[in-house]
Amino acid sequence: MWGVKVLTHYYCSTYSKDYIYKGLVLYNSLQKYDQDFHFFIICVQDEVKNLLENMELRNATLISMKDIENEDWELANIRSTRNDKEYIWSSKASIMIYLLNHFSELDHIIWLDGDTAFLSDTQPIFDEWGNYSIFLTEEQYKGKYKGLSKKYGVYNTGFMGFKRDQNAILCLQWFREKLIEWCFDKPEKGRWSDQMYVNDWVTRFENVGVAGNLGINANLFIVRDRKVTADDDNLYINGDRLILFHYYGFKYFNRNEFDLCAHGQSPKDKIVQWLFVPYIQACNEVMDSISYIDRDFYHKQTPNGRIVNYFNLASNINGNVDKFNFCTIISENGLSEVLDLYNSLKMHTNGFCLWICCLDDITYNTLVKMELENIIVIDIKNIEDQELLNVKDTRNASEYRLTIKAPLISYILKNNYNIHYMIYADPDARFVTNVTNAFTKWDKHPVFIWEKENDQNAQQDYGINMPSLIGFKRNKKAFKKLSAWRKKCINGCYD
Repeated sequence: MWGVKVLTHYYCSTYSKDYIYKGLVLYNSLQKYDQDFHFFIICVQDEVKNLLENMELRNATLISMKDIENEDWELANIRSTRNDKEYIWSSKASIMIYLLNHFSELDHIIWLDGDTAFLSDTQPIFDEWGNYSIFLTEEQYKGKYKGLSKKYGVYNTGFMGFKRDQNAILCLQWFREKLIEWCFDKPEKGRWSDQMYVNDWVTRFENVGVAGNLGINANLFIVRDRKVTADDDNLYINGDRLILFHYYGFKYFNRNEFDLCAHGQSPKDKIVQWLFVPYIQACNEVMDSISYIDRDFYHKQTPNGRIVNYFNLASNINGNVDKFNFCTIISENGLSEVLDLYNSLKMHTNGFCLWICCLDDITYNTLVKMELENIIVIDIKNIEDQELLNVKDTRNASEYRLTIKAPLISYILKNNYNIHYMIYADPDARFVTNVTNAFTKWDKHPVFIWEKENDQNAQQDYGINMPSLIGFKRNKKAFKKLSAWRKKCINGCYD
């Protein structure tokens, strides 16, 4: 508990073990951009509370989730029926009611999801909130995504503000009942998570305000179709200064590998540079501070499952632009071949990066454990979308490997803004001289292909070019060619 001083801005959030690094990034951002704040952190597990106690966070009050449950037995009774994420959603109203009941100093409380972070001064939030009892932010779905509001809600509950007045208290009590009744991570009968309950608050409750500033609780849907600019260390969305960004769908694997957004939104290059790289660096700093206190709190992860927006930090900020980037595809029986390819690159180039897509778990796990320098290992599940999965069983392993060449190249180039080109090489390819010699004629062309030296009959049967070694620049023309190649391979690619 802190002293008697009345603080201006009060925030709360729930920290689980999975989210604590994000939550600490959020807390650090408040220290930077709010000179007069206090943060109530609800700790889902005891080990989270123990870690944070050792950090001695000056502007925070730590509360165990058990304390909330001891006063709300209905909430405690549903815990076993929901996963961790669903339970945290279900607890939002109960937590804010608890805080208003126990801390008389609070004239308001703001709920923040743990994967948000402040990027500039917080005061404009409170200026716009003004005298409203309740303050919300819209999802702002546009264009082809406009219909998502019917499935996932009009408002984003990663930010919600409540004053200590009758309107807000009535709303929180009603909200609590609904969340305990049903709150799951699946759309069902006009409900989804806690968000769909908020759709009618503007008419159901009195004195509800909705932020007009696009920079409050912005997300990838909001920035994708709007003008984002940078000026004097601030970012702006259609002229509104970016204050709070919601990094939902972000996943941290290790210090170098991340999924920027698992929900399918692919950020543009400038957004990655301006918003995600600083966030990743902030996450790494927090991970260092956690490790300093408890080195076993987090264990290094290797990327697994489908990663929609795979981002490799070293490939984008550590001079990878000067390297030769190659990729290939292998299965278990091609492991020795790809190691020979790797050794030929080591022998004949001073700087390269070899991206290896593995068709099976055994190959993937083997290469990850080897920790070879200048190799990035990709699980095939990252590449496979429904179109590819639909044809997978219709082709043998060799044919399927040919089918996924274009998707692999597109995947790597799309998600890594500082990789200016990618060369695909079959795993049985070998370099016997400096690789620079192979690209002297590429120049400004979007695609680079090597012609086969076969007779006309062979060319007629098997083609005139060699897709066993083919390069693509990172530009619109190359992506258009890759898209067309992918489409044709999906429609038919057989030996």
